[in-house]
Amino acid sequence: MPSLSATKPALPDLTLLTGLATPLWLVRAEDGGVVWMNRAARRLLDPESVGGTLCLSPAGPAPAVATERAATIRGTVGETLSLTVRIGPVPGTDLVLVEAPADLAARQEVARLNEQLVALSYAYPDLRFELRRDGSILDFAAGSPADLGIPAQKFLKGRIQDVLPKAAAGPLMKALERVTVGALTASVHIRLPVNGATGGEAGGEGDAVFEARLVALSDDGDRILCILRNITGRARAEQRAERAHRLLLDAIDSIGEGFVLYDADDRLVLFNRRYRDLKISDPDLAQPGTPFESLLRDGMRRGLYRVPPERAEEWMAHRLALHRHGGPPMEVQLADGRWLRIEERRTSDGGTVGLRTDITDLKARALELAAANRRKSDYVHHLSHELRTPLTAVMGFAEILRDQLLGPPGSPRYGEAAAQIVAAGEYMLELINNLLDLARIEAGRLELHEEDCPPALIVDATLSMMAARADQAGVTLSASLPADLPVLWADPSLVRQMLTNLVGNALKFTDPGGHVTVSAERDTDGGLVLAVSDDGRGMPPERIPQALTAFAQIHDPTRDRMTATQHGSGLGLPLTAALVDLHGGGIAVDSAPGRGTTVRLRFPPERVMG
Repeated sequence: MPSLSATKPALPDLTLLTGLATPLWLVRAEDGGVVWMNRAARRLLDPESVGGTLCLSPAGPAPAVATERAATIRGTVGETLSLTVRIGPVPGTDLVLVEAPADLAARQEVARLNEQLVALSYAYPDLRFELRRDGSILDFAAGSPADLGIPAQKFLKGRIQDVLPKAAAGPLMKALERVTVGALTASVHIRLPVNGATGGEAGGEGDAVFEARLVALSDDGDRILCILRNITGRARAEQRAERAHRLLLDAIDSIGEGFVLYDADDRLVLFNRRYRDLKISDPDLAQPGTPFESLLRDGMRRGLYRVPPERAEEWMAHRLALHRHGGPPMEVQLADGRWLRIEERRTSDGGTVGLRTDITDLKARALELAAANRRKSDYVHHLSHELRTPLTAVMGFAEILRDQLLGPPGSPRYGEAAAQIVAAGEYMLELINNLLDLARIEAGRLELHEEDCPPALIVDATLSMMAARADQAGVTLSASLPADLPVLWADPSLVRQMLTNLVGNALKFTDPGGHVTVSAERDTDGGLVLAVSDDGRGMPPERIPQALTAFAQIHDPTRDRMTATQHGSGLGLPLTAALVDLHGGGIAVDSAPGRGTTVRLRFPPERVMG
């Protein structure tokens, strides 16, 4: 085996030092030749690998007391070992004892790994800085310098806080401080303005986005490796995804129906504003993560749904089946009277998306439509009877005339039969005309032929036309009009038709000896009111809306024995209401049993001339 040194003096007993973990060498003071080493020292630098002879430099006299200094141990060939050692005298000899730190091997391994890390950083596409704790730049390497938008020469012998913009340097220096005080690593995102000429990739607001990672390269924290990675593309993708997410949430929040989403485990994910406004879930319970069944059972417990107690479990089972498996829309009535339409569909990942629509108004309109259809059906049945009765009379009296069943042609009884035919024909003509007028109004095809209408002349013409009927009924017909009535801008034929309908109704339901009066006055808003009042039978106030509804009959044949030609078609008031509405006005009815009825037609101020 090669010797450690050419001359080997007598050595003291070193058995106890051989197995220590601390590397030890015995060295001649005058020339630094190594004469002995323990196993820990041999692991650091084996003599056989460097020529067989080791030497410590610098050499010199043995110190009086142990001192610490930098030294180098080398062989005749190959590698050297530089380290900080502790040197002390060996009593009774010209040797010195050289002691290295016990963790020297670990420190050397850390140094080796740091050197590899630095080497790798040069080959990596990210930007690399080697910094001191004060921000001074010791080294700089970049696979793509143009990403920074800053000339590379500015980084040489500069400080990071002077080179980078303040908005980027500030966060980076704070991360640097965390590493220098003991943190193993630190990371931070920074933004740098992009110079369009450099070709750097722009992120949000024209900036490039970088992720900075810092790690200490030395125990004292004075050398820090900073790696900058350009994540502009990722940041931009995240921004777009976040923007799309916000847009989707905003769109869902703008839906007019209540929207709710459950995940594959049937737990609440999200719902929109309309769903919250429907107030069909407890706000404290309706939070992300709450199971659907918990929300449903809570609603049943609070009495949210209008379900009989004996059907509660059956209803719950049906509702859960619809939710979990899908199916046709379900209509649910709430305890407060509202109706909800529930639609639910399964998503591709096993979740459930649901819509909640308030159909309370639709239900109400459906009920109204059904009631209107029933009234129309009832009226058609009644109308067929009303038409058949006078037609039967016409045919019967016509057969009497044809077959001369009342005796010779000159008999006065034939005149009475002819009068009955005329009365039945007039009744049917009135009925058909009223139906046609209502149909034209509902279709929007009834046109107004407007001109100046003096109310006094129209009232006088109406009373003259109805005088014979009033005499026949034994009812006094009169007018009460002020002398200074203004002129109306209206369709005179329709105004006269309105008054004729009202006066005709009043005469029919006023007993002999009664009175019917037509009056007119200005109201406080400048409009004009035409009123027809009688002291006849009247009707209960709750039946007034029915009297104003098309296809409704106030006449009760079980208590009122009037014939069809006497009680009329039942379209007079509805038609009058439609005609005054066509003029922009309105109708008001005041009535009570035994006190008579007053019907007022109000024309708006813009139709009053002067």
